Amino acid sequence: MRETRRRLLVAVAGAAAGALVARPTLTAQMAPAPRPSPNAPANQNAPAGLDNAGVQEGERKPAVSPLVWTQLKSDTQKLFQMTSEFKDHVEQTNLTSMLPLPLIKEAHQIEKLAKQIQEHMKNA
Repeated sequence: MRETRRRLLVAVAGAAAGALVARPTLTAQMAPAPRPSPNAPANQNAPAGLDNAGVQEGERKPAVSPLVWTQLKSDTQKLFQMTSEFKDHVEQTNLTSMLPLPLIKEAHQIEKLAKQIQEHMKNA
């Protein structure tokens, strides 16, 4: 009778030890691997938000053509010249009275040229 109790105790202890050893391997097999986030950057070393900045490789625009670039430079130079002249005209006028109509027209011309440059840059 003691022999059967001893065998039963050894069998239960062996089963418990086997369960303790097998448990970590069973849980590792049953736990699914974590899925990477679709928003995670491809380059883990890149600062947040700078991973291609929403631009795909095939969607990149070609460089600005030299003709458009020279047109932008000349328009910008013209805008600078017009604003410098406008500043001189404003400094020479007497602002206690009404603004002269040519000064207002000149301001509209400057604004029109600035918007034109902005549209060129958007389309370039």
